[in-house]
Amino acid sequence: MHSIRLRAMIFIICMSPITAHADSASKALPKWELGLALGAASLPQYMGSDERYNFAAPLPYFIYRGDRISMDRGGLRAALFDMDQLSLDLSLGGGLPVRNSNRARAGMPGLKFNIQAGPRLNWKVYQNSQSILNVRLPMRGVIDTSGSFLGWLSEPDIQLQYKASPALKLEFTTGLLFASRKYHATFYDVAPAFVTPTRPAYQSGAGLHSASITARVRYQYSDNIRLFTALRYRNLTPGTISHSPLVKSRHYISITVGMAWSIFQSEAVSRTSSDD
Repeated sequence: MHSIRLRAMIFIICMSPITAHADSASKALPKWELGLALGAASLPQYMGSDERYNFAAPLPYFIYRGDRISMDRGGLRAALFDMDQLSLDLSLGGGLPVRNSNRARAGMPGLKFNIQAGPRLNWKVYQNSQSILNVRLPMRGVIDTSGSFLGWLSEPDIQLQYKASPALKLEFTTGLLFASRKYHATFYDVAPAFVTPTRPAYQSGAGLHSASITARVRYQYSDNIRLFTALRYRNLTPGTISHSPLVKSRHYISITVGMAWSIFQSEAVSRTSSDD
């Protein structure tokens, strides 16, 4: 259970705005930061599960703001090309391990921690002094810790960033998640060997998985303290896997709250203007 908690917290910290930082328009940002994040999160064990993981833990974090490569709240990003309105970078994600102690999956093989990576095309549709509107088109391959390839994911979304004040930044994202047949099979198929009186056989197909909306708030409390919270809602009803017996809830809600303490910062500053 401890290994699950550690990997889950790493995933949550990578996917959540724990490493949020002050808006670059108000001050130059250090090229790198090293600090401590204190975070708590609650989320379903997998998308469609009615059982939850709840975590709270302190973990170190690292931010690097290079000219072409950066590591921040979105994970590692490498800009393959960068134009005024269009850029291509690296999109990362992850999925939590699920043991067969999960009631819906009782007696079925457990699911290992998975890592998702692939290119993401970003189009900056609109920008002014307070707002940025982005359209993002990622494509990620999925592999678990045993080295097994689990298929493909794509989650195109529309992201609105709004700077309410120099210290307060709001972010709203809405998107659709699509997945390959192999990915859906990993999480939602029920083979004849695992059929029970309450769990019929099921074979999924490729296509739409779910629709989601996410709200994030980041607040720069001081030069070294940042506060954050994130709320994500995902609806599996329109997805092709919504009738799987392993989908016990079509409503996915995750919540993350915490703070980040920047302990060490470089004297050198970043030349990049983005604080994403």
